Amino acid sequence: MEAYQEEYLSNVREMLSYTARVKPAGRPFEEYFAQMEKNRRSAAEKAERNMEILREELFPTLDQLFEIGAEQRKALEDFAGQLLKSPEELDVGLSCQIHRALLSLARLEKDRAGIIRELYWLGIGWNYISNRLVGQELSQQQAYVSQMRLCFTEAAAYLKYYDEIEDSQTRGYVLRCRANMSLGAFKSQSTKIRMVKKTLQIMQDEEFRKKDPMLPWDAFLYATHQQMAASLSHAKEQDMTPQDVTDVMESVYVVFQRQIQEAAKKQMMLPARTLFRLYAVEYRCGLDTLTGLLTKMEELIDMADTADFSAEGMYALISLPAFYCQYLSDYPELIPKRREYIDGLYRKILAYVDSFPEEAENENLFLYLRQLAVTFVETETSVSYGKFLQRLLMRFLPDVYIHSRIVGRTAAALSGMILEEENQYFDDIEWIRAIREPDAKKQAVMKYAMECGLFHDTGKINFVQLYVRTGRQWLEEEYEMAKLHAEIGAAHLAARPSTCRFAEAARGHHSWYDGAHGYPDSYKRLECPARQMVDVIALADWLENRTDAVRHYVGEGKGLTEALEEALAQEGKRFSPLLTARLRDKKATEKIRQLFDEGRREACRILYEEESGKGLFHAL
Repeated sequence: MEAYQEEYLSNVREMLSYTARVKPAGRPFEEYFAQMEKNRRSAAEKAERNMEILREELFPTLDQLFEIGAEQRKALEDFAGQLLKSPEELDVGLSCQIHRALLSLARLEKDRAGIIRELYWLGIGWNYISNRLVGQELSQQQAYVSQMRLCFTEAAAYLKYYDEIEDSQTRGYVLRCRANMSLGAFKSQSTKIRMVKKTLQIMQDEEFRKKDPMLPWDAFLYATHQQMAASLSHAKEQDMTPQDVTDVMESVYVVFQRQIQEAAKKQMMLPARTLFRLYAVEYRCGLDTLTGLLTKMEELIDMADTADFSAEGMYALISLPAFYCQYLSDYPELIPKRREYIDGLYRKILAYVDSFPEEAENENLFLYLRQLAVTFVETETSVSYGKFLQRLLMRFLPDVYIHSRIVGRTAAALSGMILEEENQYFDDIEWIRAIREPDAKKQAVMKYAMECGLFHDTGKINFVQLYVRTGRQWLEEEYEMAKLHAEIGAAHLAARPSTCRFAEAARGHHSWYDGAHGYPDSYKRLECPARQMVDVIALADWLENRTDAVRHYVGEGKGLTEALEEALAQEGKRFSPLLTARLRDKKATEKIRQLFDEGRREACRILYEEESGKGLFHAL
């Protein structure tokens, strides 16, 4: 690789350390806070330097691909590979940009081997991106899954020219793309199973094997069996035929027998992942009851080693509980008898995540936590969903947590000022209208505003990589993906009793007052009883973003005075004129300035106490 590429990778790795949580390590708060601020500045400097590298080095090179030599092309391929390499996955988005450019070059040069290779790696990149939406609605995943599948399908189509392809590596890419066509979500589980079955037939075809005996056919075949075996683990679709179930069962037993042999050689127990797949198939085939399956899952979870931070350890302690909760969500009548177990399960998971060594963190950890956030079952005795989300923000997205607290405090202050002048301002919300005593109403509204602020950005948990692991300004597709945080956050909040009141604030805080712009389309302001509170959160969020958080993502930030002037210029368009009128009040703007000045320190104090084991959340 070239020097600028090495520097870029180094900068991203350094940024990961700067944006990670800071542990008190016995230091007084002032030292802890100083370290937080130093890390924040360092991260901004690294991001700025990375953008210089991209503008001055990489992007001009991509614009002049025809003119560069073979050595530079190889350096680009190696750079893209390092950006994508697991478990770090330092910059998947940029890796895709490079592979997209190399694919265009290969097409123009009619380089078939190059086309196939770049389609494979671009497809892998899109797969990593679409995995960030695992567990979400298919409509939210579709654009990314489709891009991935188009890449793999085009490369797999070269199977008809298999005899003409001369090198084993390119043939291997074609076969792997054929197998990878079945990655990602499908509208029909049966469609996926039939696709994998066809791949299994190809991998077992003696004619293909004879044409290139040097390829690792048995490894390809086993990987495809693993893909088939996963098809029933958490499938909710009921369109599978008896033959589909039989096909999956056959693969499960192939994987099961292989795992038995490997475990025997190492004198180890079978991994939870393999056993769960076997148990899930037995349940779907009628060989076991759902109660029996849940009991077996509990046994696997209970046997898991809480000091095992490997991929298998994470699966057993986070992903398996996510599947467990999914079954309970589908059959809620089974929840009452398992309330005590669910309560202990969440505490165990949070303790495991808190003890996770930072050097061992990788995409699997975030993937499994996203799964659990989607399937989380809230009971009267369990950790509440709201507290669970707050713990995840504090642990993995401390800057988002700090931003959310500032937004909540600002929204509460604005709401209090409004009620002093207009006691019925929020009375479209039924439960607020029912509060008759003015002081009690004011306190309730301010608490509600604070909580709406705390939860308005929890959808960002699904995009940890964008907010923590991207050491540069976002690419266009990353902006589009980030927009999903509003819809996803709202859906998750609305589905749980402890957070349902905050769902509309999460959904609508990026919508415009006049409806002309913003997102998502599902938020209809005039149909939302909580619209006045959503307006407050939208203004507080925008002001804090314009003065601070936005700098990291888009490379620009403004002073509060300039941001206030800009907000007034959008009065009646982006923001409610009933709110922007308050921005002309010196008392109100001074209060906002004070909250912004003190808000970061206050939020960091809470993080400090939490990391020191003295916080309110630590005892959960």
